[in-house]
Amino acid sequence: MVNKVRVNIAGAQYAFATTDSEKYITSLADKLDRDIGKLMEANPSLPVTKAAVFCAMDYLDEYQKSTGSAENMRSQIQDYIADAARARTAEDKLRAENEALRREAAALREQLDKLRRHKEKEEKEKEQEQAEG
Repeated sequence: MVNKVRVNIAGAQYAFATTDSEKYITSLADKLDRDIGKLMEANPSLPVTKAAVFCAMDYLDEYQKSTGSAENMRSQIQDYIADAARARTAEDKLRAENEALRREAAALREQLDKLRRHKEKEEKEKEQEQAEG
């Protein structure tokens, strides 16, 4: 829905047709009016159009810097996501390796137990033979 919003900037009336809320447009206009007013107060001979151009340059500078900052953040986030994916892959690999080592250790313990039982059995048989002989 298109809203028609009337605002006053630097003593002039403007009407905006916008899909943004009236509150939002009014807040933008109020900021611009304050910024132009500050420039003109500091420089009484400065025409409104030049003050508006200076404000526009400031706003564009802020916009460009924030866009660059946002792009830098996006890039960092993508790097963090890639790092997290690599870490997950490494973790999965280590978990699989750990599980394989646990199975191997269990098999070796079982094999060791069998060898011990076998050795004990042989020792008992030797003792019996010595006791009989």
